[in-house]
Amino acid sequence: MTEVSPKLGGRLPVGDGNGMIDMGYELASNPSKIRAAVILFDCSDVTEKTDSGDRTVKVRVRRIEVIRNPEDFGQMQRLLLREFERRTGKAVLPFELEKDVELAFAEIAETDGDGSKP
Repeated sequence: MTEVSPKLGGRLPVGDGNGMIDMGYELASNPSKIRAAVILFDCSDVTEKTDSGDRTVKVRVRRIEVIRNPEDFGQMQRLLLREFERRTGKAVLPFELEKDVELAFAEIAETDGDGSKP
């Protein structure tokens, strides 16, 4: 059976589709902080190895929006966990991933989205 491997393209969308446009200072000042975003994506390119039939698809981010409103964090966290469970069939996240998710949403809730306290 041939394999299809997704790879992330190296560019963010231009114009209004780039909800990270004003994140430069925050990312530079706290680069290890985990953040949450919603993305819309499609495939910009498909390549195939003729010997094996394996294909690589390049994922293109069409729109990205950083989640900044603390009122949305709980719902976004539940959606992330629910989709992980659907995809993997696992009822719970591995401990390390669960901690990363909890930490990401806790850190987001502590700031107003630009890295500063509300």
